[in-house]
Amino acid sequence: MIVDTISSAIRNVSSGRTLIASLAFFAVSAVLVNGRPFGLARLAEITGGAGILDMEFTYTPVQAYAMLAALGDAGREFYLTRIVPLDLVFPLAYTLFFAVTITWLLSRRLPEGSPWMRLNVVPLIAGAADYGENIGVIALLLSYPAELYGVAGFTAVMSPIKYTFIAVSMLIVLGALAGWAVSGLRGR
Repeated sequence: MIVDTISSAIRNVSSGRTLIASLAFFAVSAVLVNGRPFGLARLAEITGGAGILDMEFTYTPVQAYAMLAALGDAGREFYLTRIVPLDLVFPLAYTLFFAVTITWLLSRRLPEGSPWMRLNVVPLIAGAADYGENIGVIALLLSYPAELYGVAGFTAVMSPIKYTFIAVSMLIVLGALAGWAVSGLRGR
């Protein structure tokens, strides 16, 4: 089964060292995406606070084009040339971090071969949806002002999938940590 193969591959690369490296990669990429001079903080200065599609949980194609229009020419250019390149790295960073973290935490509490270890593939769904959304956003930005409502509809579907599976990944990490805490208290 492909899930088992992917889960096993993640287990093979997961270690304490990989966890620390993936955390550093995630933190650096998050700072770059959100800060200055390349990220969202700089975009907010350029646009007066207009948001981007990547940061919205849900929207319609009409709302997508209203958001793109609100960015203005300079904002759309910055989005395409500064934020999008960073957002091609960011999904890899958080996907790797969550997959390795889930694997590392669960492998310390679960027996070898436990089907629960397959939870380490959940972050890959978030990452794949994020890349799908990013491809759509690139198409929308490159074609603007032409309106590709089918592509905007696709990005509008990918966004909630991305955020849902990021949230599920966080809940798995928190659940694993809670399991550690409970077993630690029981051991006392």
